[in-house]
Amino acid sequence: MIAGARFVLWQKRAGIVAMIILVAALLSLADALVGGLKGSQGTIELIPDNRYLISGPMPPRTEAIKDFVIDGQPSDGSVRLVPEAIYSGYWFGGAMWRGAIVVDPWAREGSHVLSVKDAYGEKQNPALVFKVRIWPDLATRNAHSSSFLTRTTGRSPYHFAAILALGGLVAGGVNFLLGRLWARHLAIHNCGEIYKRRQTALGMEITCEFRCSETVRPGMEATIYRASGERLCSARVASCEKGEVVMQVSKPELVRLGDVACVQLTSIEPASS
Repeated sequence: MIAGARFVLWQKRAGIVAMIILVAALLSLADALVGGLKGSQGTIELIPDNRYLISGPMPPRTEAIKDFVIDGQPSDGSVRLVPEAIYSGYWFGGAMWRGAIVVDPWAREGSHVLSVKDAYGEKQNPALVFKVRIWPDLATRNAHSSSFLTRTTGRSPYHFAAILALGGLVAGGVNFLLGRLWARHLAIHNCGEIYKRRQTALGMEITCEFRCSETVRPGMEATIYRASGERLCSARVASCEKGEVVMQVSKPELVRLGDVACVQLTSIEPASS
């Protein structure tokens, strides 16, 4: 059996795990995006005793927060839009304001449309209209979410996507490390993976990853193995140049890509793992 065959076995397993985890991460991200497209269309969903930060441009013909006119708040004041400060915009330096939508602990379930405007009847800026949906509790809000993961687990699909993506990257790193160890073991035992097959007038030729050296010459005997270590057939080195070895195999029907070719520098076959 080829030394280090266990590395290729675990490499394949790590690759499968990485693929499954990354696919799950993509599905979680798709759930988040589809949920957003099918979701509340810009509605701010809150529960009692919540505070949601907002900001926007200054309404026309206003210079201070005291000039704002706020419509749509319920008569009991349980849902309020509270402007808190004025600041300069990041892009063009225009005046902006920031504040919060405050929901009291006794707020009832329902929908509200809160708007900020001036006192002179100027056209309403759509950026200053906030649709708010109040749910009685977190469980009810999650149960009505457009995201499948949120409905079933109560967690954001972005949370799953981030954790799964990180896990997939770790599994991919393990796959890469095991691949390097596998390649190192093959090189130590004068072996290389077959990555190309070609039919010629002289028969089937295979090309394997193998560093040419003074000890590897045309005409030398070789043996073909499965990556798991099973012996398949014999081969003979046809050429060795530019970092690859070309061989002619005795039973081409048995050989496939990913198999391993080992040059017999001595009469002793590759050590077992």
